[in-house]
Amino acid sequence: MLYSKSTGGIYDPAIHGVSIPVDAVAMSAERYNSVIANPVPGKIRSHDAEGLPILIDPPAYVPTADELCQRIDTAADAARRAVAGDPLRAVEYDRARLAAEQFAAADYLGEVPAMVAAWAINGRTPQQAADSILAEAAAYTNALELLRSTRLAAKEQIRTLIAAGEVEQAQQLTDQTIATIEAAVAGIGNNA
Repeated sequence: MLYSKSTGGIYDPAIHGVSIPVDAVAMSAERYNSVIANPVPGKIRSHDAEGLPILIDPPAYVPTADELCQRIDTAADAARRAVAGDPLRAVEYDRARLAAEQFAAADYLGEVPAMVAAWAINGRTPQQAADSILAEAAAYTNALELLRSTRLAAKEQIRTLIAAGEVEQAQQLTDQTIATIEAAVAGIGNNA
């Protein structure tokens, strides 16, 4: 048997004749069996200095900037969903905020908006309900602003770190950013 480093192929002179690559070298049956026919699981094929096949450990996985940025985006998406639930609930919360703002602007006088009245339960007055809605809306808005600024700044830093070959730092920044995102929404909205 002959082995060609350039093609990674095995050649038999009786079968392949003149179509054997010029870099093909003789390979023992033992090497063929251990490297080609029955390779150790988890190893990959490479070549030694003589051009013969050998098995080596695969190179360490190196994530791309896009992969790390996607992890951050996924964490931010999950954080927003955890706070607001489905998109229609986010609309509901925003409408409640608008109604509470109008009620507060009217010095809590006049007809209580339905969205506020719905929260004026368990002993809450309409004013307390409006204030609670506004406090929650402010916390939600602050969390969204923090999510956005944290997410975008981290993604830019990750791209810079990966471009500079600082993969480990980029991975650490990704993990830290995800932890910051998760902490930013703790106790807000549906997480309360």
